[in-house]
Amino acid sequence: MLVNGAMLRRAIVLALATGVLAAALVVATLPGRAHAASKAILPVTPNSFVGVVSEDTFASLGSGAGSAYLDSIRSAGVGLLRQKFDWDFLTFGNGAANVNWSYLDRFITATAQQGITVMPVLFDPPPSMTTAPAQGALRGNYPPADLGAIGDFGAMLAAHYGTNGSFWAENPQIPRHPITAWQIWNEPSLPVYWEPRPNAAAYVQMLRLASQKIKAVDPNAEIITAGLPDSRIKGSVPLLKYIKQMYRAGAAGAFDTLAVNGYAPTGRGVPKLIAHIRKVLDHYGGRRTALRVSEFGWADRGPEHPRGRFTVGRKQGPYTYQAIRGLWKARKRLKLRGIVYYDWRDQPVYAGGKNFWGLHTGLLSINGQAKPALRWFEKAVRSLR
Repeated sequence: MLVNGAMLRRAIVLALATGVLAAALVVATLPGRAHAASKAILPVTPNSFVGVVSEDTFASLGSGAGSAYLDSIRSAGVGLLRQKFDWDFLTFGNGAANVNWSYLDRFITATAQQGITVMPVLFDPPPSMTTAPAQGALRGNYPPADLGAIGDFGAMLAAHYGTNGSFWAENPQIPRHPITAWQIWNEPSLPVYWEPRPNAAAYVQMLRLASQKIKAVDPNAEIITAGLPDSRIKGSVPLLKYIKQMYRAGAAGAFDTLAVNGYAPTGRGVPKLIAHIRKVLDHYGGRRTALRVSEFGWADRGPEHPRGRFTVGRKQGPYTYQAIRGLWKARKRLKLRGIVYYDWRDQPVYAGGKNFWGLHTGLLSINGQAKPALRWFEKAVRSLR
């Protein structure tokens, strides 16, 4: 459910245009701010088990505008940002090897200074590198013609931001928060992210090559599968079937952590879903394989009629609390390394897309005002001990 490059460019424009307004709204509307002057606010230590997605933060920081959202994300106790590193976008049209390091450096500097670690999603190579036809390409993302190309991209980034990355050596004044976990692609079981149709065997090859190339630079790197959704979209491969296809294609040893985009109708349904996936992995010999929930969340509103599976109105906050608490409690049993809430703020309609529930899962509204769910989220995160 991550945004594409065109959407990210639009996010930058919005971030630059609305940054001052958003700062005022966030400060004014976060729970407890009315009492800030009357009682001391204890500092919050970010918890790296809990992450969020915030394209606004990436767009604003990368473009040099700063971001009020990063402060509020940290104050909520979040210690991880899952961020798509859109290869095509980051080259700004200057060729695959010409990543805009200044853009990324600004983002990594700001997150490190806040004690927040970044988990990149390596995705979307330049069109010239993909299998997209010259004419008649479908809307969506095509895999690279060379399935090892994403590994090359990851190795280049790991050499800069990984455990022994040049960025940290060149900037000793910045607190070290190296990138050690790399997520490879996004939802390849959906046609829109692996055009013209999903291919688990090809994706496993991409994973294996990425693991080899990134670990050649950083042997301790964690290689994470794309977030796999339990989707009912036409043409998609169901979650359990896709996992089975991966293992039949030789996925064992190709990655360290399997990620699930764990959307469920209720808060308690998320831990149940992940517990079931744990049993599936164990069955296929993956007892040592870790798990991550790389997306979960609920919409408080949406255009679907009747109401969609994940559009829950006022239950958005309670379900979020239940899921965070339940996943934390079961983390050791499930070998669960972390969870990511999607999304920090509601999003506008994707370029060429349409309104749907996934744009309304934010803890903040589209204009930056805190929803009731933010209070539930903060309460849950601060209770994790």
